[in-house]
Amino acid sequence: MATKYYALLTNIGAAKLANATALGAKVEITHMAVGDGNGVLPTPNPAQIALTHEVHRAQLNMLTIDPVNTNQIIAEQVIPEDVGGWWIREIGLFDKDGDMIAVANCAETYKPQLQEGSGRVQVIRVILIVSSTEAVTLRIDPSVVLATRKYVDDAVIEVKAYADSVMKKHTDAGNPHSQYLQIENALSEINDAGLIVDVLKNLGLTEKFSGRFIGQQIFTTPGAINYKPTPGTKRIKIILTGGGGRGYGYLGWGSGLTSRGAGGGAGGTVIAWLNVDETKTYPGVVGRGSDETLSATSSTFNGLLTAGNGVNTSSGDAGGAGGTAIGGDLNIQGGDGSDAPGLISTSANPYRGGSGDGGVSYWGGGKRSGDDNLSGKGKTFGAGGGGNTRTDPFIGNYGSDGVIFIEEFS
Repeated sequence: MATKYYALLTNIGAAKLANATALGAKVEITHMAVGDGNGVLPTPNPAQIALTHEVHRAQLNMLTIDPVNTNQIIAEQVIPEDVGGWWIREIGLFDKDGDMIAVANCAETYKPQLQEGSGRVQVIRVILIVSSTEAVTLRIDPSVVLATRKYVDDAVIEVKAYADSVMKKHTDAGNPHSQYLQIENALSEINDAGLIVDVLKNLGLTEKFSGRFIGQQIFTTPGAINYKPTPGTKRIKIILTGGGGRGYGYLGWGSGLTSRGAGGGAGGTVIAWLNVDETKTYPGVVGRGSDETLSATSSTFNGLLTAGNGVNTSSGDAGGAGGTAIGGDLNIQGGDGSDAPGLISTSANPYRGGSGDGGVSYWGGGKRSGDDNLSGKGKTFGAGGGGNTRTDPFIGNYGSDGVIFIEEFS
């Protein structure tokens, strides 16, 4: 079967490397670009001087010689989670003069960005075979480097090996702390009693949990979601907030022209640490904030955690109650919406009265009373809508949508 994905030197790159080898100079590769191929998987051509359709270019994160094959150069770029919104089908390496030294295609992959409801860090790696690696400058600007998982893992292994060596010398020294005559006996008794294992178990930890931060995933679009842990994830910190309730408001009537508008309650919040299996997918629901036609809904995760929705206020007097929270290590009830103060309108200004603020969620406050932008939702997750004065259907500001926020650890 013919090779479908591969990298090769461009004519310009081959000429520059040959010239550098002959003159004892070096080619300085500094940047990597990715493209979407205009929607089609391109075939690398040595005559290319640019990608078919470039969508992103940045400095290299890493440029090293392959320790297994010294005629191979590994170039790597890390694309952060806030960059994306396009497909990756082609890759180019560029030198400091802006010339494309190598071109490659790759299995097409979509790089999302956080605004789309899910984000991830994308690592792009190109392996380039050259006749002499001495003709390539292996230099990286440390101000742009992002550590990849492999780099950190290798560093952890190296540090651990050194620490283990120091600790072994320490423990082999009989009693290195002569002031503590019973230290060996005490440690032996603790280990024999299984106290260390019990402490780790009570904390929800194991010897395999290093606690190294891997990344985060954020879900903000209301409705069902499926969370797939990033490879290497063993434990997560998760924050769920339910949708906020809407405010209320109506125009004054009667001889006093009384008009009031109370605030809606904020969604509750659950914070929890959970063990996860990176091979599995976990279901959840992002709560929806209330609007004119739909009530607020709760946020849930894997049948274990529930962040209740804020209550709509249904009168011009009392604010809506904050949502409850169940199942977490920390369960935070949403803030109640403010009651309406009940001011009296005048004949000169008959449609203005008192109104209350929306309830405060874990993430902050929502729409304030009197905000005339009735159709919009606040930017603060789970906050309640502010009260207002309004004609039929007597609804104030909308409640804000909830969120599922996940931090991943190894």
